[in-house]
Amino acid sequence: MTTEVVIKGAHGGRIDVKEGQYLDVINVEGQQICDFFAFKASDLAERLSPAHCRTMLQSIVPKVGDKLVTNLRRPMLEIVEDTVGTHDMVIPPCDPNVYVIRFGLQDHRSCRTNMAEAMADYDLAYECLPDPVNFFQNTPVLPDGSIEFRGSLAKPGDRVVLRALMDVIAVGSACPMPGGVSGEKPTDIKFVVRDR
Repeated sequence: MTTEVVIKGAHGGRIDVKEGQYLDVINVEGQQICDFFAFKASDLAERLSPAHCRTMLQSIVPKVGDKLVTNLRRPMLEIVEDTVGTHDMVIPPCDPNVYVIRFGLQDHRSCRTNMAEAMADYDLAYECLPDPVNFFQNTPVLPDGSIEFRGSLAKPGDRVVLRALMDVIAVGSACPMPGGVSGEKPTDIKFVVRDR
């Protein structure tokens, strides 16, 4: 049995994943960054934590075989397949303020508000929303400590496959930031949940 959700470009979406199921995060047209968030289904206070992943994995880039952990350092998701190999666990989600400060744009869609909209029925405090693991984002940390924003290397159909190690609510945002890092325009991300 499979279920799927298409997350439209510049918007967010979510899907339930049971322990033992697999979640495919699919880059439909290529180059689209997916800000990825996950919550323990039975306790939303426990959620995927990039900061704890970095310390537990001793790496800033996740790879096949890595177990992504929660803010309580418990394994939540295991990466079992990855056709790109370039992702980010450093950059926070874009939010309305970054579009005002950097681009002078008011009322622009953002990954933080996309995630808040996708989880609106849970009434989470906006200021306490977690940071994402940014699948398909190409922002290496250089030897001098600076971060370079490069275009995503993802091609159409590229994917990351995750195995759930607990029941989770998975949330994705097809990042709405145009030009360069996520292609020329926001495009779709697809979530597919399957038993094997």
